[in-house]
Amino acid sequence: MHANSYFEKLNFSDGKKINVSNRIDISFCDTIHWHPFVEILLCLSENNEVTINFTDYILNTNDLVIIYPGDLHSLRNIDENAFVLVQLPMDLLMIMSEFSSNYHIFYQYHCIKYNPTSIDSDKMISLIKELPSLYYSEIPFKEVRIYSLLLELFIKLGQYCINAKKEDLSNNESVEYKTVMLITDACLYISQNCTKALTLDDISHHVGFSKFHFAHLFKTYMNMTFIDFLTAERIKKAESLISNPKTPITDIAFDSGFSSLSSFNRAFKKHKGISPSEFRKMIKPHSSS
Repeated sequence: MHANSYFEKLNFSDGKKINVSNRIDISFCDTIHWHPFVEILLCLSENNEVTINFTDYILNTNDLVIIYPGDLHSLRNIDENAFVLVQLPMDLLMIMSEFSSNYHIFYQYHCIKYNPTSIDSDKMISLIKELPSLYYSEIPFKEVRIYSLLLELFIKLGQYCINAKKEDLSNNESVEYKTVMLITDACLYISQNCTKALTLDDISHHVGFSKFHFAHLFKTYMNMTFIDFLTAERIKKAESLISNPKTPITDIAFDSGFSSLSSFNRAFKKHKGISPSEFRKMIKPHSSS
C-alpha cells in the first residue's frame, strides 16, 4: 500500500495504549495521510465523506469505519464533532492468533454500513458509544475495561466480515465455500512462515491443491496473488522490527524473509511509499521536552 509523505504520529498520553475522543483533529481533514495504528471511526451525523485507499465512502449516522496501519485516507466536509474516534496499536490485536490469521478478511471491509435490523450492528454501535464516558472517567482499570469492550467489538466485526465474505463467495461459482477454510489456513501458514523461503509449491502442498488451482483460488478469495500476500506479510514483519533503532536495516531485510537488501528496499517503498530508513525516522518517538 502506497503511503505518501504526510504521516500522522500518535502519542499516547500517560502511558496509555488506547486513545478515545469525541473530536476529530480537523488539521488532517482534506489531506491524504496515514499512520501506523488502528483507527476506528463511528459516524454521528449525515453525509460525511471519507476516502480510504482511493475508495470514496459517504457516511451516515452509525456507519462504522476501520482504518488499518498504512491505509491512505482523508476526511472531507466534516466538523470536529462528527465522529467517535478510537485509536490503538495494531499489536493489541495481532497478539491473538485468531485475529492475525483472519486479518486479511477484516482488511477487505473498511466501511460497515449501519443495519438497523441487525442486532450485531446495534451491539457494535453500543460498544463504541460506551467508550468516551469510560475513557474520561476515574473508574479503576478503565483502560482494561476499554480493551475488553474493543475485543468484544472485534468479535462482532469479525463475524460481520466472515458473513460478508460468505455472501461474496456465494455469488462466485468458481469458489466453493468449503475451500475458504483451506485458504484461511494457507494465509495463517504464510503469516507464520513468511520469513522463510516460501514458494507457491510449498503452500499448495500444505493445503493439498495443485499450485495452479491454488493460485487461482487464492487470487479469487484474497484479491491478490500469493506473492503479493507473502510480500505484504514480510513488510508487516519488517515494520515490527524497524522500530528498534539498534537493528541494522540489512538485518531487518533478511530477518523479514527478503533475499537481498535491494529487494527489501524496493518492496518496502512500493508498499509504504518511503524507504525503510525514512520510515524509521517517522516512527521514532518524539524526545520528551
